[in-house]
Amino acid sequence: MDHIHRRLSTVFEKNQIVFLIPESDEESIQFLNSRGYLYFCGSELDVRDRFRKASKHFGAEHIFRLTADNPFIDIDSIRYLYEAVLEIKDTYYSLSMLGLPLGMGVECFSAESLFYESDSTNLERHKEHVSLHIKEFPDIHKQYRLSPPHLQRNDSMFQKQFKEISKLRITVDEWKDYQLICNIWNTLGDKNPNFGADEVYLLFQTNPNLFDINANVEQVIFDLPKNENLKKQVNILYGNPSFYGYGHFERCKSLSIFLQINGYAVKLMDHFDEKESEIPHILDLRETEFPIQNTFYIDNLNHPPNNLNAIFFLPHPSHPIKNQNLLSYFSSPLSELKSNQKEIPGKLLVYAGQLEEKQSEQIDNYLLPFLNTSNDSQTPIFQFVLRIGGTKPKDPNINFIPRISYLEFLREMDSSEWILTYFGQTMMEAVVKGKKVSLIGISEIHDTLGRYAEKELGIPYVGKLSDLSKIETFPNKTETKKINYVRDAHKQILNWLNTIVPN
Repeated sequence: MDHIHRRLSTVFEKNQIVFLIPESDEESIQFLNSRGYLYFCGSELDVRDRFRKASKHFGAEHIFRLTADNPFIDIDSIRYLYEAVLEIKDTYYSLSMLGLPLGMGVECFSAESLFYESDSTNLERHKEHVSLHIKEFPDIHKQYRLSPPHLQRNDSMFQKQFKEISKLRITVDEWKDYQLICNIWNTLGDKNPNFGADEVYLLFQTNPNLFDINANVEQVIFDLPKNENLKKQVNILYGNPSFYGYGHFERCKSLSIFLQINGYAVKLMDHFDEKESEIPHILDLRETEFPIQNTFYIDNLNHPPNNLNAIFFLPHPSHPIKNQNLLSYFSSPLSELKSNQKEIPGKLLVYAGQLEEKQSEQIDNYLLPFLNTSNDSQTPIFQFVLRIGGTKPKDPNINFIPRISYLEFLREMDSSEWILTYFGQTMMEAVVKGKKVSLIGISEIHDTLGRYAEKELGIPYVGKLSDLSKIETFPNKTETKKINYVRDAHKQILNWLNTIVPN
C-alpha cells in the first residue's frame, strides 16, 4: 500500500487517492488510519458495488482503477492515461495502455460506465470483476487501447522483446510472484524507487532468467469482444533529446495521446525510416526535412504557420503575432489542471534543463545575492530558491532536484511565486498559470528569443548567462502583457490529418 500510494502521489493529489477495502478488514483499516490515507469500506464479495458506493461518496466523474497486489505500477503510463481522460468526450468509455507487463498498468473508465446496468450486466462475475461489464459491451462503452508513447523505440530488437515483456507477471497472486517482486525491488529499488516499465524492460534485456521464477503461474483471462476498428497510421518524428533537449520529445508524447484518442495509430520516432515515407509524418525537429509525401511541420522556420501543414507550438520572432490579444500554443492538458498547492511567497523556481556545471553555477551565483539579503526595494527578495535540472549546486542555499515527473514539476510551479527559465515550454506554462516569469539566455538563439519575449509578450529578460555576473538586479515586473493564451495548436494537426487521410 505504501509503494502504491507513493507512486500515485507523483501523479495525483492525495485527496484523489482512495483505498477501497472490505468492511471486515480491520488490519487494513488500522494501517490506513496510521498512515492518514483516504479509504472507503464496502462489500467484500460485491467489489463492483464497493466501487459504485465509493464513487458516489467522493463524487467521482472518472475512475483510475488498480489493485493492491500491484506495487510497481508504471507512473508514466498513468500520466498519459490522465492526459487521455482529459481529452475524451464520450459519456461511456473504457481506457487502458497496451503492452505493459501484467500488474504495471491501470485502467480507467467513467463513473457513468461504472453505474451502467442492464439484464446482462448483473451476473455473478460482474460483482467480482469491477469493469468486466464495461469491456463486454464495446458497442455501448467506447474502448480506448493506447500505445504507450514513453515505451517506443525504433529498433526491431526492442519491438520483438516488447511483446515478451508484456507477458511478464509483475503482480502478486502467489508466492512465486512475491519472490519476483522482491528480486526486482532489490535490483532496481535503491537506484530509483519509482522505476517503471522502461527499467523493467532493461532489466529483462540484461537478465531475462530473473523472470523465470513465476513464468508458469497462470492468469485468469476472459474472452472479450475484439476491437476491430482499423486506425489510420501517422508517424511523429521528434528531435532526439540528446541533441535537442527533452522539450520536443515531451510535447510529442502528449501529441501522440491526443491523436490516438482521435482515432490514429501513432508511432513516435527519433530518426527517419525511408520504408515508411508514404505514411503521413509530423516533424518536430526544427528545420530538418525529409522526402515524405504528406508532412506537417512544427516550429519549422522554413514553413511558417500560415501554411495549412505547419504550426508554431511556441511563438517565434520569424512570424509576427497577428492578434496581440490572442496566442495559440500547445502543452499537455495536465498543465491546465488546478492543484491544491498554495503559492509560497518568495519561492523562486529555476528550470535549468540539461545545463552543465559552469552554466548552472552562473545561475546560482547570480541568484545568491537576492536570497534573503537584498535591501534594494526595487529588487525582489527570495525566501526559497529551488533549481530543477542542471548540475548539483555548490552552495547549500540553492535547493536542487535533478529531475522530477512532469506533474510534480507542475506542482512545484504552482507553489512558486517566481519562475526563472529560458525561452521554451516552461515559459509558456508558467505565463499561462499567471506566474512572475523572467528569462535567461542559455545560448545565442535563446538570447534572441528572450529579447523577443520581452518585447512582444512582456516577459522580462535578464540577459545571457555570460553576463549574469555583471547584473546586480532582478526584474521586479510582476505582470506580463494581457494576452489570452489558448491551448489549441494541436487541433490544426488533427484537422490536417483528417483532410489528407480518408476515413
